[in-house]
Amino acid sequence: MAVLKNIAIVGAGHMGIAIALGLRRSNPNISIAIIDSDPEKYKNISGANISLLAGLPDAPTFEALIFAIPPQAFKGFSHNNPQLKSLSTLMISVMAGITISELEKYLKTSQVCRAIPNLPCAINKGVTVLMPHPTITQKNKLLAIQILSQLGTLIMTQDERAIDDATALVGGGPAYISYFAEALIAYAVSAGFDKATAFSIVTQIIHGTSALLKTNTDTPETLCKKVMTPNGTTERAIDVLNNKQVKNIIIDALKSSSMRSTELGRSVQSCKD
Repeated sequence: MAVLKNIAIVGAGHMGIAIALGLRRSNPNISIAIIDSDPEKYKNISGANISLLAGLPDAPTFEALIFAIPPQAFKGFSHNNPQLKSLSTLMISVMAGITISELEKYLKTSQVCRAIPNLPCAINKGVTVLMPHPTITQKNKLLAIQILSQLGTLIMTQDERAIDDATALVGGGPAYISYFAEALIAYAVSAGFDKATAFSIVTQIIHGTSALLKTNTDTPETLCKKVMTPNGTTERAIDVLNNKQVKNIIIDALKSSSMRSTELGRSVQSCKD
C-alpha cells in the first residue's frame, strides 16, 4: 500500500481538525493542507506537516480532498471553485445529509465517497462509516479505505440510508457518551468528590467498561445484569432509569438526529443553484 503524501481538508471545524490530527499521527511525513477562510479556526493546529490555506489552489494536485464544511456551505464552495469540476482526484465528504448524487452533480465526477467519522479519529480511535460511489475507480476506492481506516474502525456500506443513521449514531455518539459522563461527574461532585477526582473516576469507568465489552465476553445487557445484585444498589438505579424510559428516550433522540441529517440534505437540494 502506497504511503499517503498529500491530502487536503476543506473546513477547519472540529471534525476537519480531528481528521488532520489522526492522519498526522498515522503518517508522520504526510503533507496536509487545511483550507478555510477563517484563520481563527485553525490557529492552534498549525505545526509539522500541516499548512493553512485561505482558499483552494487554482490547480489542485492533492491525492484526496476531504470536505468537512457545513452542508449548507457546500454548494457555494463548489460554485466558487470551478477548478474542482471533473477532477479525477478522490473526494470524500464528511458532511451530513449531502447525498452521493448531489456530490456527483456539483463536483461533476463520480470519484466521490460519503463518510461519517467521529471526533476520536483525532487519536486514531474513531469509527467511520464509508459509502463509495457505485462507479468509483478501484484505485480511489482503495485510497479512501486507506485514508479512513487509519483513523480507527472502518465500516463499509452501499446503503445511503445507513449514512444518515450513522450520522446520528457514529457522528453524534461521542456527544451522547460525554453527556452521560457529565451527569456522572455532576453526581460525583454533589457527593463530595472534587472535579478532578470525579473526572478521573468517570473517564476510567467509561474506558474500562468499553474495554471489557470489546472482549466480547458479555453483551451490554449481560454485563449490566452482572453488576446488578438482586435488590441491590445498582438495580435500584437501573429501576429509576427504566421507570423514566431512558432507553426509549435515547432511541428517540437518535431517530430525531437521523431525520435531521435527511432534512439537511433536502435543504441543500432545495437551495437555488
